[in-house]
Amino acid sequence: MVLDGAAGVARAAEAVTAAATRRDPGHATLVVRVLILSDEDGRPLTTDDRLVPSLELADRVFTEQAGLRVRVADVHTVTDPAPTSALDPHANRGLLLDEIVGRTAFYRDHLVRRPALSVVGDPVTVIVVRTIAGRTTGCSLGMTADWVICQEALFDPARANAYDETVLAHELGHALNLPHHRDHANLMFPVSSPPGSLRGTGLRRWQAALLHANRHTVPPAAR
Repeated sequence: MVLDGAAGVARAAEAVTAAATRRDPGHATLVVRVLILSDEDGRPLTTDDRLVPSLELADRVFTEQAGLRVRVADVHTVTDPAPTSALDPHANRGLLLDEIVGRTAFYRDHLVRRPALSVVGDPVTVIVVRTIAGRTTGCSLGMTADWVICQEALFDPARANAYDETVLAHELGHALNLPHHRDHANLMFPVSSPPGSLRGTGLRRWQAALLHANRHTVPPAAR
């Protein structure tokens, strides 16, 4: 929270300076990594190309509505067979419990090692898992983690009742501190039910401001 607060103050100061000088500050950047897990037999859960539409949607929505480019630094398939607890994690409070008791250790073993204290530019890692408990298809621990999980069915266009390009962007929003929103047309609406009732991709101005007031966001001047 302290790091995000410091980032928010810095972004506000930059916005004031840009307005005073009538200068276009340009786009900020969010760096994203993707980890595709392999099942107990070493079979990858999905392929790189299936992730492209969801990543492109996230970039388009954040760029057009918040001035925040999504830059994909790496899409990596973990060839080591993942344990079942990593392939089929719990959701929400259950995921937090998984983190506390060490069931997510496999994820951390494959995340980019970062300094103990860094203010700007930490990547957010999207981890593709097999299933998530309940009817949840994606989950984030918000500001407490630098990673989110999405289940592989989201990226399979042959599965019409599961394929949903909005979930990855939605979970990135959570990772950057956006809460749920009650407007079905908003990206942060909590429910999305393919194929007939997908959430929208709208963002409000205050949501765009929160995206920039986050330690993961690299301001234009720092690119």
